Amino acid sequence: MLLMKYAVKIGLPICLLFVLISAGCNDETEPLFTRLIIAPQCGVVPLEIEGYATVSGGNETGDPTGSTNNLEMTWDFDDGSTGSTSIAYHVFDEPGIFNVTVTATDPDGKTTEISMPVTVRADTLSVWATSNFHGEMINEGEDGLVPTGEDIFFNVFAESCEIDRDNDEHYRNLNFVWHMNDADEQEFYSRDPIFAFDVAGEYEVTVDIFMPKLAVVRHSSLQIIVSDP
Repeated sequence: MLLMKYAVKIGLPICLLFVLISAGCNDETEPLFTRLIIAPQCGVVPLEIEGYATVSGGNETGDPTGSTNNLEMTWDFDDGSTGSTSIAYHVFDEPGIFNVTVTATDPDGKTTEISMPVTVRADTLSVWATSNFHGEMINEGEDGLVPTGEDIFFNVFAESCEIDRDNDEHYRNLNFVWHMNDADEQEFYSRDPIFAFDVAGEYEVTVDIFMPKLAVVRHSSLQIIVSDP
């Protein structure tokens, strides 16, 4: 019985210490973002977005489900514009990738921030044709000098909110029609045809790219100058 009393006397402080340590591990004196929603994250100019952020912890911030009582919320849209509400609305007027950042500050001056990128595109679908006689990012109208009978390897690149230009799988969602504009008016329906001109001359090779999901068609062209060997 005496041994049990001593065990109780020793055990109580240890339990109390354990509770205090546990409470310290769950200290919510620092504000912490629990959610950031920006929609849409990709679109075409002018792009209107809605942003929503919630925070837990900090001085009098409310319950941990995300209330933002007594917190100052500020938004930086990375284009020179700012906002100061938990729900923010903004319109991007220029294309680019913008890192939208929201900062929460409690009455004690403690802050936390979180960011999310927003991609603003100039067009719904951007495309450009290439060949092994042209640079990958060729400007339309630049010439490529090719001898007759030489195989030309054509390709096309595309970008949209649904298409990553470097992901070959995404090109399954596109249809292609290449016009060689030679005497036989030959056409190809793959993304990367191979073709050789047999007659010297100047040719404007064009490609039509159709995206069924958005019902849009875009065009790109290459100037090819074919000479006798």
